[in-house]
Amino acid sequence: MRQRIINNLARAAGDSDALAPVRREQFLVYLMGPYRTFDVDALLPADADVETDAPSFATWDETSGEYAEDEVLRLLQETRDCLRDRGFNAFLAIDVGIPLDEMDAATQSIAFAQASNATIFIAPQVGDNLGVGIEIGSVLEDILSTAGMQGPAADATPPTRARRVMVATEPSVRSAMLGAVHARWDASVRTFTDAADCCRLCAQFCTHIQNEELYGSLDRLD
Repeated sequence: MRQRIINNLARAAGDSDALAPVRREQFLVYLMGPYRTFDVDALLPADADVETDAPSFATWDETSGEYAEDEVLRLLQETRDCLRDRGFNAFLAIDVGIPLDEMDAATQSIAFAQASNATIFIAPQVGDNLGVGIEIGSVLEDILSTAGMQGPAADATPPTRARRVMVATEPSVRSAMLGAVHARWDASVRTFTDAADCCRLCAQFCTHIQNEELYGSLDRLD
């Protein structure tokens, strides 16, 4: 999957102006966020109550949130482009171009996170019931269980893999799930104030992961 992502992103950068080429092609940064609607019922157990059991963006409310869906997508795209300008091979799931009939969105998220050097979930204030989300929860839970991992990632302990994950939120975001990100999965939670600050925060995190791979205790994935 890792090489497939790199190849698809390179092809996308060569075919259009949507993605700029990057210096660090092997340093993948997967950006996640609430930019795509999905079938909540399909992702929950049959006996689950959507009103009480669905975290996150299952209850997107544009009237109470500060962003509409297209504005959140734009924030993610701007952050991706900013990171790519700094040399990191940042991408959104839609950039890779894997059809959903080949691999569903939740499975893609787990596979993309496993293949990436860093995974960042950007969580702006989009409504009353904002948590970290079904997707980030499944990614982090998969990190706790190394089953199914292949390559260098398979040798990493769950805490080591979790160090590659950061959640970037606005200060107004309040959620019990944000506390669980650190307490249960030992991943980082940081806050940003605007798009420029979000890029700076994400770039600092990517630089930290890169330095940990080169000089610290994280294995290089390339």
